Amino acid sequence: MMTGKKLQSSLYRWVILIFFMLVNISSQILWISYAPVTSNAVAYFNVSESEILFLSTIFMIIYIPVTFITSWFINKYGFKKVVGFGAVTNGVFGFLRFFAGQNYYLILFFQVMIAISQPFFLNSVTLLSANWFPESERTTATGLSVISQLLGIALGMVLTPILVVIFNFEGMILIYGLFSLIVGILFVIIAKNKPPTKSPIEVTNKNIMIKGSLKPLLFNRLFWIVIIIFFVGVGAFNMVSTYIELIVAPRGLTSIEAGNLGGIMLLGGMVGAIIMSIISDKLRKRSLLIKISLFATIIAFFAISYANTAVLLYSFGFVLGFSLLSIGPVLLEYAVEITVPVLETTSNGILMMVGAVGGIVFIMGFEGFTTPTGDYLPTLIVLSILSLVTFILSFFLKDIKRG
Repeated sequence: MMTGKKLQSSLYRWVILIFFMLVNISSQILWISYAPVTSNAVAYFNVSESEILFLSTIFMIIYIPVTFITSWFINKYGFKKVVGFGAVTNGVFGFLRFFAGQNYYLILFFQVMIAISQPFFLNSVTLLSANWFPESERTTATGLSVISQLLGIALGMVLTPILVVIFNFEGMILIYGLFSLIVGILFVIIAKNKPPTKSPIEVTNKNIMIKGSLKPLLFNRLFWIVIIIFFVGVGAFNMVSTYIELIVAPRGLTSIEAGNLGGIMLLGGMVGAIIMSIISDKLRKRSLLIKISLFATIIAFFAISYANTAVLLYSFGFVLGFSLLSIGPVLLEYAVEITVPVLETTSNGILMMVGAVGGIVFIMGFEGFTTPTGDYLPTLIVLSILSLVTFILSFFLKDIKRG
């Protein structure tokens, strides 16, 4: 039998990570699958745009209460059972969407069940990295897990309109359902809880909840600024992702072009997250990088507000994704540095929760906030102004040197 050290050094840890990433990808695809084809979904289910948008918004609403339940389950049952439960639930209800036909309320129920499954693997990223990977690879493993979430959203935005054109709306739902079900089953088959020998660093949500009082966070001025930036940034991204087709339709773009724009934004985000994370670790000038990202976000939002061609929207969409999403890893690491001795996962967990709330507020708050012709120009202008506000606030941030 392999020792824990040998198993951590074997290729098996990468097999588990790959299937963990596939579960993340399938979940994000199921979340975003209606947004790029909102008009098709409206016609198919014979409901309003707001009801279709709610199929995506429900994920953020569900995440907030379920994340606390998930923490208890992770602590009690461990990685394989918890993530396996989430993966299978995600797959089963993703597959059942096909059999709901045009029954909107049944689809809504299935979306709720998929949303409930999501925190079971999203909240296990650190657990996987700590239990299965040596210290020199943990950041890489965690980073790949996060990248897989962005990749899932990008694939959902780009592929969904294409699949609808080729296989019709029902065909798209069936393909995604089969993919999520197969991935969920395979994950349960190949997953193991942890190496046979106890990992040098083992993360559990029990430690996360017990260690590190929240009191230092409540009186930390820098952390509150980070909270505001995270709230606006994640809220703006989720809003634009959800309304992507409605935003570009008045400018003459098709649903396929809307999906392409969403994919390009996500591509920019993935590239930006990698580049900015590397630069951040090398230079350790996190506050400077935050300012640069926010400044680029302002420019991108103002440009997209008035862009009316696919080329311009694609170009500034990439810039927006690069700047808006690349700031995430930098903010998370900066939050860790300014909140010592609070446990890393405590500050990061609060920011992820704030991001979910921001998504709900922005998606619901900006619904129908358009010109009389249906253009979301007023919304984009407000997002530009809010980005400017966060940019100004970022000048109050300062780098904290540790060690």
